[in-house]
Amino acid sequence: MYRIEEVSKKTNLTKRALRHYEEIGVISPSGRSEGGYRLYTEEDIAHIIEVKNTRDLLGASLQEIKEIMDLGKRYELLKQDYFQNQHTSEKLRLLTELEETLEAQRVVLQEKLTKLAVMIEGYDEKLTRIRNKKRELERET
Repeated sequence: MYRIEEVSKKTNLTKRALRHYEEIGVISPSGRSEGGYRLYTEEDIAHIIEVKNTRDLLGASLQEIKEIMDLGKRYELLKQDYFQNQHTSEKLRLLTELEETLEAQRVVLQEKLTKLAVMIEGYDEKLTRIRNKKRELERET
């Protein structure tokens, strides 16, 4: 088990950031020491890195990350229920829920991609104007 100082170094997040992530429910340490210090497992650290990567790669807010992570947990629970269940009607219901859960995750990611595409398009337009202006000025010289 690792204390918050060690986790901070392993994840390149401040102790303050880790506490904030915990407050809003994005992460949760696996335990506490007798003195009340947060204790994290390797699995906790992997989860924290996943949260950080999601934040960095998607530019997602912590609330959006929490929603994505919650949907991921829901998906895993439904998947377990599916494999443990023997009744066809229940399996169909679970498959429908799995489908809806993945679709919800997909929508969140697609919204991010759409926003990124708009940003890229704006940069492309600016670059085109800059390059055209450069060509004009080069012809004048």
